[in-house]
Amino acid sequence: MATIVAQRRLTLLAVLGLAYWLFGNLYESIVLSPNWIVDSAMQLERLNAFFVNTSPTIYFVPLTQAATVLVWILWWRNRIDEVRRDYRRAGVLGILATGVNAVIVATVVPTLFGEERLSHVDSLTAYGWAWNILNVVRMVLVGATLAYAFRAFRTLDVSSRAPRPPVSAEPVPPTHPAPR
Repeated sequence: MATIVAQRRLTLLAVLGLAYWLFGNLYESIVLSPNWIVDSAMQLERLNAFFVNTSPTIYFVPLTQAATVLVWILWWRNRIDEVRRDYRRAGVLGILATGVNAVIVATVVPTLFGEERLSHVDSLTAYGWAWNILNVVRMVLVGATLAYAFRAFRTLDVSSRAPRPPVSAEPVPPTHPAPR
């Protein structure tokens, strides 16, 4: 990395992207996905009708992937001992979160939202449960990645600040006489 300030800024960008990913998944898990396990076929048809001009993909892609890749780049390019362990942990957890995300996107999402979803109505509730359970695992991993990336950011932030002069134990005399 060129400077500690540049590394701190890039780490902050990664932290913001990871928080974006975490809170997007948290919103889905609270607002949307509990509906998928009750009368799944009807609920998923309503949701698909709702997403006419937009979709969750527009929210998550490419920002969340860029944040994870940035964590990996920071881990790879880091030369500062104080944050080495935090970057390594964030990088490994980011790999695991990306793996879980790939499983969700490749196996669960097409069944719940693909064109063929109504051809396997009997399994939609099970896939809804699978999404909910895997999403909890994903959120834990993304949250832990975020925590370690934020810890690295705080370490860099503190170490990049100019040292302050020591505080004198003696009182400093006023430059102007005190009013009477």
